[in-house]
Amino acid sequence: MTTVIRRRESFSDTYAAVSLREPYGPGGPQPAVAGRSGDRSGGWLGRWLGGWLGGSRGRRPGERLTGRGGVLVVFAGCFLGLLVADWANWGELADAVFFMASSLTAYYVRPSGLLPVVVSPPLLFFAACVLEKALISAGLLAAFSGTVVALSSSAGWLFAGTGLTILIALLRGLPSEVRALVLALRSLPR
Repeated sequence: MTTVIRRRESFSDTYAAVSLREPYGPGGPQPAVAGRSGDRSGGWLGRWLGGWLGGSRGRRPGERLTGRGGVLVVFAGCFLGLLVADWANWGELADAVFFMASSLTAYYVRPSGLLPVVVSPPLLFFAACVLEKALISAGLLAAFSGTVVALSSSAGWLFAGTGLTILIALLRGLPSEVRALVLALRSLPR
């Protein structure tokens, strides 16, 4: 019986000490911040895209895109650039959009996501070009020939954009990511 009373007294002392604290912490009530774990204002789409685009949960100022988000941004930029360039009958616009999308994505992606962003831009431009030509062309042969013509006329921009992307990634720490990949591959069982 005495142990039960002691436990109650101990609980009462602890509760009294806790209740004497300020109810909201030392600074008073804190405003609600979007993106906290209890905040559901973004909806399911915001939570799903949060994993691709860097997320807002636990986000620090200056946090950058993830590798997957960077790949998504480059593909969307290339696809929209190709659509607008075809609509405006101005082919160089798509090339300039590719150049800017790939290089800016290499600048804004997290250092841990540099490897997919460096490797994928020419492939993403090709995929966006095939999709865009398939959507706007009358037939399969027209889509194929339109893709070949678009890729051949964009070759210089593709090389320049990819070169600048690699340069930016090298300056931002790509060699350490390549070393980490090589070490991870060596540690795999044979």
